[in-house]
Amino acid sequence: MVAAALQAQPFLAGYRLTADEILFHYLTLKNTLAQNFQFLSETAAQQGRIGQFVVLPINMMASHLSAVTWVRVGFLGAWGGLMLLTALWVGGLCRSRAVALLSFLVLVTYQRLGFDHMPPNSYPLQNTVPFLLILASRLAGGVQRSLVTDCILRVILCLSMVTTEYAWVFGLGVIGCEYLASFSLGRQEGLARLKTRGFALDMMAITIALALYLGYRIVHPSHYESNSPDGIRNLGALIWTSFFHVLNGTVILPVQWAHFAQAPWKALAAWAGMSVLTAGVAWGALRHLERDRPWLTIATIGVLFSVYVTLPVAATLRHQSWCATAWPCAYLDTRSAFPGVAVALVGICGWLLRFGRIMQVALAVALGLGAGTTYLYNIWVSQELTSAARVWERADALACLAPSSLPHGEALLKAVDPRSLISVHPNFPQADYWRAYIASRAENCAGAAR
Repeated sequence: MVAAALQAQPFLAGYRLTADEILFHYLTLKNTLAQNFQFLSETAAQQGRIGQFVVLPINMMASHLSAVTWVRVGFLGAWGGLMLLTALWVGGLCRSRAVALLSFLVLVTYQRLGFDHMPPNSYPLQNTVPFLLILASRLAGGVQRSLVTDCILRVILCLSMVTTEYAWVFGLGVIGCEYLASFSLGRQEGLARLKTRGFALDMMAITIALALYLGYRIVHPSHYESNSPDGIRNLGALIWTSFFHVLNGTVILPVQWAHFAQAPWKALAAWAGMSVLTAGVAWGALRHLERDRPWLTIATIGVLFSVYVTLPVAATLRHQSWCATAWPCAYLDTRSAFPGVAVALVGICGWLLRFGRIMQVALAVALGLGAGTTYLYNIWVSQELTSAARVWERADALACLAPSSLPHGEALLKAVDPRSLISVHPNFPQADYWRAYIASRAENCAGAAR
């Protein structure tokens, strides 16, 4: 938990990092409730997503409140809770507390911080909440559940899966892994589970969620480039996009020697401390990993899960193009894929333990160095995010000026965001946005003056 808390600190630095979130914030500042509901309806129809009636208000609220530190702490706590549930779920499937501990360690110490569309800094709740509910519905209630409890949990599962294609694909993958784990115990055990009430309810929840999603999409065909599988025939580009969406959840590619060479001594001390702390925890978990598990199979399933959850995004021409022209190549599905990356890494470690005690020490050291390097990289990026956050501070300072003294047009943009750090959509009314934001902050300034 200490390692998790330390690794979480850099993730508090950035907010409103994407053009979408700036748009959401602008709409909360300018529009009436009726206008926002119209925007909600039009967006849901344009994207063919019935879940937008729930997800979009959540995204707008998150963007509006994200400047508040304790709210960002809450976002980060929800994300940490998701990582904890993921680790518990993985450990439950493997029937191993050591697997749960090692999975949690990797999940909280190996995630890359960046300006990409990745929670908890961007879209902090869109996938976090449905994923949390999906996993909670699978873990809750114990083995002997009543029919009522079973039905309630499947309703939660169904409603969570219908929110976005990310949630449906993730939920289907979770359920598929559970039944695959049953067959790993033996053919009879697997077949027996297929004859249970739970299996029938699972199939019903999956089918209803898919029917609701597809039914709405048939009535309102998607005109949105990020969920239209128009690049599915570009096999090479699809594989390329999926591969880098998975890999860029880590710091393997973006980290450079300059991050070490130019780091101040405090950052290097933090790197060393995180490396030692994580290595110690990893050593304890590795000691209790069972040697007779099918570790390579587990690692393979982790890799396949990671690739699988990225396919809806990787199959779009838009993201294939982004992956060819922009770097790093990452998106919302990068975070969805990370549990599979963690499972794959745990599986590889479990397999390598067969080579004796020296390998156990080497793995603990390697895991520690990887976590330390991730921490160092995230500290660097958090400084960039902090610089971007100063844009809001400059805008807050302008709120204390008389309206007649405020600059206009390009002068206002240069006063607030001279380095163009805030990402916006083409043709977005930036000056109008900043005037609306400054006006919303003027009352706070007046209150402070009193």
